[in-house]
Amino acid sequence: MAKRIKQIIKFIILSGLLVFFLYLAFKDIDFNKLAVELLKTNYILAILGMFVGLIIGSMIRAERWRYFLYPEKKNIKFSDLFSGVMIGYFVNAIIPRGGEVSRPFLLAQKEGISKAFTLGTILVERIFDMLSMFFVFGLCLFFYRDKIQEAFGRFDIESVSLYFSLALLLLVIIAVLLLLKIEKTELFLEKISSRILPKKYSEKVQKALISLLNSFSFIKYTENYFKIFLLTVLLWLDYAFSTYLTINAFSDPTMKSLNFFDANVILTLTAFAQTIPLPGNSAGSFHFFVKTTLVVVFGVMSETAIAFATISHLLTFIGILIVGFYYSIKENYKFSFKLNKTPE
Repeated sequence: MAKRIKQIIKFIILSGLLVFFLYLAFKDIDFNKLAVELLKTNYILAILGMFVGLIIGSMIRAERWRYFLYPEKKNIKFSDLFSGVMIGYFVNAIIPRGGEVSRPFLLAQKEGISKAFTLGTILVERIFDMLSMFFVFGLCLFFYRDKIQEAFGRFDIESVSLYFSLALLLLVIIAVLLLLKIEKTELFLEKISSRILPKKYSEKVQKALISLLNSFSFIKYTENYFKIFLLTVLLWLDYAFSTYLTINAFSDPTMKSLNFFDANVILTLTAFAQTIPLPGNSAGSFHFFVKTTLVVVFGVMSETAIAFATISHLLTFIGILIVGFYYSIKENYKFSFKLNKTPE
């Protein structure tokens, strides 16, 4: 009963935030002008932008995931990795952050590898994504600091980026140090878990924690460093090119004047919005951040900005639902994982 109440409260809070951000995004919008902008859009180019970001981007993400999984299993089929990524996106679109659990559990079940280790690779992946975002954001600040401060000063994302970057780097350093002293780490975890948990639970918890820690063991395979770095760079460039293509789907002169670096600025600032786990693939926060970035930083008309946000978000959302649903059927995925069980 208490769990159900928590779920209801969480749903109300997230739905409230979604409505709040949508209100901020769409207030003062002339819907007649918005309709004109939507009718003038080159949807072939917009769909191409979606394809580049969603499909090609997911292919790059799946290939990079291979190297994070390398210590556990070396020859995982690309099709299994890709379907896992797409099903993860599909679940995320319906249940915020649900895909972060369903994706690794699905692959772990299929490949017969540790669920906790596979779940840990998602944490590793997110660390790489966040550090990439913060790095590019730092570059953006050199050119657009005043405008970004004007647009998002109330959120203080400059300080948030700095502190999160330091925290992530600290987390990586701690994980690496613990991994290098794995025998002592195991003894320490055994000692702590046996003190606070019954024996039948302490062994499971200890095993799960060690498996999570081992998800950082990809660092032992130095031959994969360049591949991981290259794929991380390609992934960001792919998303930026996807944004650039969608920008050029609009005939507005100000939008047409934006270059590839400007697309990186838009991508970086809207990436902050997608860290907020709202229903509908971060609907609302995405629209608000996109509109604010285009209007304040680049001087785009509000109706054009919100048209770009709406089309970009809607096409990606539809793409995720179609492709994710296809792979869910193909993999016979039934949304039946018992997430309350301790991963093995």
